[in-house]
Amino acid sequence: MRVIVAGAGKLGRRVSQLLTDHHTVVVIEKDEARAQAIHEELGIDVITGDADEPAILLEAGVDRADVFVASTGHDEDNLVCSLLAKNEYKVKRVIAIVRNPGNRWLYNRSWGVDVAIDAAQIVARLIEEEATLSDIVELLSLRAGEITVSSVTATEDGTLAGKTLGKISVPDGCHVAAILRGNRVLAPRSDLMIEVGDSLLFVTHAGAECRLDEIG
Repeated sequence: MRVIVAGAGKLGRRVSQLLTDHHTVVVIEKDEARAQAIHEELGIDVITGDADEPAILLEAGVDRADVFVASTGHDEDNLVCSLLAKNEYKVKRVIAIVRNPGNRWLYNRSWGVDVAIDAAQIVARLIEEEATLSDIVELLSLRAGEITVSSVTATEDGTLAGKTLGKISVPDGCHVAAILRGNRVLAPRSDLMIEVGDSLLFVTHAGAECRLDEIG
């Protein structure tokens, strides 16, 4: 799969790092020093320029991309390059980062965005198609606005497997957001039996501390 990542900031760099082992990743970054740094760090192709310029997008191979990730530091740039990727170059899946929550309403199909990542929707929408579950768990561990997402996996010798979700002990400040089972995402019902290999995703709001070693 060919993935283009627009923006090599903290999130864009992390997404590129997660996907580069299994996919062809090309990064677009207008800052030359940052572009050089990610090229040397990950050994991937980096195009220096603005991701909202058609010539730069074509140089990166947007017309052959399966996934486009708009992760620049500015909403206006993310929206423009998302629109170009989807409408002009017919990229199958466009994922965009919402930088200012006040602009969240703009991130929709009319702007070419299939998946918008922000504090309100960080769990449910990404866990679907193009990355492995382990990649997504790592990605979601990054702080996004007022929410942090972390995970715990049920093991054979642990305390989670064999219990229903309603029977596990969860520290104050933690909320179960979803359960990953194989390639499925399960809603957190209290009567759901936890199986070995299940990954439980926990959402923690800013200011709260979720001690994963207290879950069981």
